[in-house]
Amino acid sequence: MMTRRATTSREQRVSFAAQIACVAGLCAVLLALSASAPRALGAQDDEAPRAPGTVSFRARLASDTVYVGEQASYDLVVSIPADVRQRLRRNPQFVPPETRGMLAYDLPVPRRDPTREGPEVHVFRRAFFPLTAGRHTIPAARLAYALPQSPSFFSREEERTLRSEALTLVALDPPTAGRPAEWGGAVGNWRASARADAANARVGDPFVLTLRVTGTGNATLLPRPDLSIPWANVVAEDERVVLDSTPTTLGGFKEFSWLVTPREPGQQQVPGFAYPFFDPGSRRYVLAQTVALGVSVRPGDLVTLPPRAAAAASAAAPLPLRAALRGTVRPSTPTRDLLLWFGLLAPLPWLVARWRSHRPVGGKVLTPTQRLAAEPNASPGEVRALFDAALRARTGIALASATGTGALGVALRREGVTPETATEAERLRDALDAAAYAQRPASDDLRDKVRRVLDRIGREARRRASLLLLAAVLVATGCATASVSDERALVAFAEGKTAYAGQDYRRARDAFLRAANAAPRDASAWANLGTAAWQAGDTAAAVLGWQRALRLDPLDRRLRSRLERVRAPQTRGDARVWPLPVLPLALLAVALWTGGWIWSARRRWRRRTARRAALLTVPAVLLGALALIAERQSRAKDLVVIATAAPLRSLPALGAEPSAVPLVGEVVRVRERRGVWYRIELDAGRAGWYPAERTYPLARD
Repeated sequence: MMTRRATTSREQRVSFAAQIACVAGLCAVLLALSASAPRALGAQDDEAPRAPGTVSFRARLASDTVYVGEQASYDLVVSIPADVRQRLRRNPQFVPPETRGMLAYDLPVPRRDPTREGPEVHVFRRAFFPLTAGRHTIPAARLAYALPQSPSFFSREEERTLRSEALTLVALDPPTAGRPAEWGGAVGNWRASARADAANARVGDPFVLTLRVTGTGNATLLPRPDLSIPWANVVAEDERVVLDSTPTTLGGFKEFSWLVTPREPGQQQVPGFAYPFFDPGSRRYVLAQTVALGVSVRPGDLVTLPPRAAAAASAAAPLPLRAALRGTVRPSTPTRDLLLWFGLLAPLPWLVARWRSHRPVGGKVLTPTQRLAAEPNASPGEVRALFDAALRARTGIALASATGTGALGVALRREGVTPETATEAERLRDALDAAAYAQRPASDDLRDKVRRVLDRIGREARRRASLLLLAAVLVATGCATASVSDERALVAFAEGKTAYAGQDYRRARDAFLRAANAAPRDASAWANLGTAAWQAGDTAAAVLGWQRALRLDPLDRRLRSRLERVRAPQTRGDARVWPLPVLPLALLAVALWTGGWIWSARRRWRRRTARRAALLTVPAVLLGALALIAERQSRAKDLVVIATAAPLRSLPALGAEPSAVPLVGEVVRVRERRGVWYRIELDAGRAGWYPAERTYPLARD
């Protein structure tokens, strides 16, 4: 009995263990199925048979959020059923998406196995690299194909167009936590190596030092690192990029070259590079380091100063600064408008005189002087009235307003009449008053005396129209030369002078830049900016300041001599500044133009020919054209200064074919703008696309 009970208990335990094992196995199978369900469903969705005549065209991103400079993989999958492929008479037309603000590179696609059955699948892959943070839209791609409407060879075709989904890619800035100070924007996974083309060198003979950065990422976006060698002169030479891609990742390498010219003999050492980059996989900053290179330098014939002695020699005699702000040296906007209105209104008096001369009148209108000669029997009162009318028409003085003793003489002298003529006119007025009061007839001698005095007053009195024109010119000149410097410009200018005197040239450059921005039409602020930047070793900022100052004051010879120090040409092409001052040319043109029209109106008013007076408008037009040329030269529209050297590109992309490298400080003209790229033209037929961030705009207004 006891044995049977033990056997039953053992069997129950074995059965319970078997049940537990079955349940555990069933759970493991369910877990495996649940883990593989999304993949199986996705594969079933990709490989699911389509209805006859249906082509699948889909787009997808491997990740919709990346860092700036990180690769975003983009796939376009086209699935063509076998029945549709057999009916196609020509290849479909595929138009890939066009993106802005991102660099795009096509990735290789593995070849399709021809023995595979099922629909024909084509994959188009691209690697996108966002250049700025934010949301970037990838537009829809387009696929167009045609199918015959019947099996006949002459059947008409039905055009069909498919569009993929428009996708959104979010680009994030790399984190600031842990960012090295020397990081220049490199993103990816890189390693670095350095080499020199000679282990033995000679003082004065340059050798080439090359840094090679290899890895995965966009090699064209890698910035050039800074290099300083205390025992040699270093000049950046060239950059070379080679891209190598796999079906999923873009990679390659970039080489940076420098020309190193030794100054000191002996066993020297080129310091190793520490190239920082951001690794998006680990989300941290990494340094790609190289080992130091030993170089044996033999003595040579190069005569150089030690670095401290050279710095002391360069700082011994700095270029002089301008002492104070001078204010604007060319017309501001209100002054230009005032001159324009003067030029437009100048023909108005001539038009009025012409209308007056052509209007129908009953008889010929005589001047007071002509009436005096035409009426020999006029009474003394009539002669006095004619004298009063002629004097008022010529000088604006009425006899009734100058009745006191000496009042008429004082009024005439204010109009420019000599004291002798003024005294004689006053005596003549008294004689006419006495003759009119006594009612005696006017003698011929008195009439001749009236004509002589009026002629002398006509020759000696100032031209009132000329006075008005002179006043207008003086007002315009005063408006144009008024200082526009404000308190900010004065404070920054004083700070720059103090820093320059203490040989802190970088701080002086920044202070003069603030002063120039506060007073953009002040030539002194721009000139001092160029001088401080030159002393600080910033050639591009020096050219910017001197060029802007010279365009504001084109007659300054000192600025021209300082621009000759720059290696980039400053006396030809778009950098040339003609010695054409805007303000004097504009004022002289307006004066001649207005004077010519006023003279023509005066002669027309007297019913005389005005051909000689109209000749004044010819030089006025020529001077006005020169003033417009000078104004356009001063504005410097579409001109930029090369800030840092980089090769020109055949297309607006860093991966495009490079060409010539412009000089730092070269002034070039922008022909086209496309995003962050400028299409510039240089002398000698050089042209190409250049990054806008490597230029300084020369136009400041």
